[in-house]
Amino acid sequence: MNKSKYTAVELFSGAGGVTEAIKDKFDLKCAVEYDPIIAKTYELNHGKDHLIVDNINNLDPRKILAFTRLKPGELDLLAVTSPCQGFSRHSRKKAAGNKDKRNKLIMQTIRYSNIFEPSYIFFENVSNIVNFTQFSRFIRILTNLDRNGYKRFSKWPSYHIRFERINASDYNVPQNRNRLILIAKRIDSFPNKDAVITYEKGNIPSVEKPHDIWPKKQKSLSLGQYLIKYNLTKIEPGETCKIDSLHKARNLSDLNKKRISYTPQNGGSRDDWPEELQLDCHKKKGVSYGDVYGRMNYNDYAPTITTGCTSYSKGRFGHPIYNRAISLREAALIQTFPKSYKFTGNINGDINMGSIDILSTQIGNAVPVNLAKTFITEITRELNSKVTESEPNLVYS
Repeated sequence: MNKSKYTAVELFSGAGGVTEAIKDKFDLKCAVEYDPIIAKTYELNHGKDHLIVDNINNLDPRKILAFTRLKPGELDLLAVTSPCQGFSRHSRKKAAGNKDKRNKLIMQTIRYSNIFEPSYIFFENVSNIVNFTQFSRFIRILTNLDRNGYKRFSKWPSYHIRFERINASDYNVPQNRNRLILIAKRIDSFPNKDAVITYEKGNIPSVEKPHDIWPKKQKSLSLGQYLIKYNLTKIEPGETCKIDSLHKARNLSDLNKKRISYTPQNGGSRDDWPEELQLDCHKKKGVSYGDVYGRMNYNDYAPTITTGCTSYSKGRFGHPIYNRAISLREAALIQTFPKSYKFTGNINGDINMGSIDILSTQIGNAVPVNLAKTFITEITRELNSKVTESEPNLVYS
């Protein structure tokens, strides 16, 4: 082996959060993204030579393998962050066997791993995915082992997996964001009874003995401690910062300006409004979504950054101290994108311009950069250990 970087392929690349996390250690041979505007954001930050903009269902993994100029077994890392909306808790209330077509996209992991046979797989989704039968099937096929630790299907690779439901705030992200992370390690020696899958109550898969490629927890700074180092300019609702065009906030109606002015700083909610400002639907007993119209708290972590992250009415997205919702830049920083990261909300690729809804969706759907980096670092260490074992004089730093 003699290469300057490890190799990677990324499926569902989105705005490029995972690419930002891995680009220093990995040569990204291919990234696939369906949405052409989101792909423009990716291109602004990571180039387009390796980017394929298409519906993944239309692509042949064998042709993608040829595109990368790799052979089966040569890929070091396959990163997969398929759409998660169908696995959300809202969908769970409808049915664990939700028929949302997007849920099938996790099986692209199998489709590509069977062709590329990567050494490692990094997979991220919502934590609630474990409650779905689709996930159990996914784990069983990906592992590809019988109860004795031998391959069930000889032509497919087998994987020793570990998956856990985690909170991003435990991995250097100033945000309470509950996710599922899975790391799969290709099995090259059989039998491997440690990797055999059993099933717990509720048909949730369990690994006999998960591998140990997992980072130690690293608690994030609080939201205030994290954001203060960026020294962002104070802006008003509807205003755009003159020196950072992504630092812009949605406008507020006069009524919502009154509401947020009555909301106590650092964590206040609509419960503190005078009655004349309350919405009729919120006056009823037992109304859920208590975080709607709330403020973030500088002394705590941000709530989950969602596609509605810049809208005051769609969650606890009110600024901790200013009378506005958080800006696009603040949302991107909470997702741990670098301050220099560029986004676009239009097909022309104009930097930090275009639809605020499209921009918010890109940011909210992204994998936090620091979260991905923390887990990818562990995979890199494992790859390094293999290199030093086979070639003691070759070390990647």
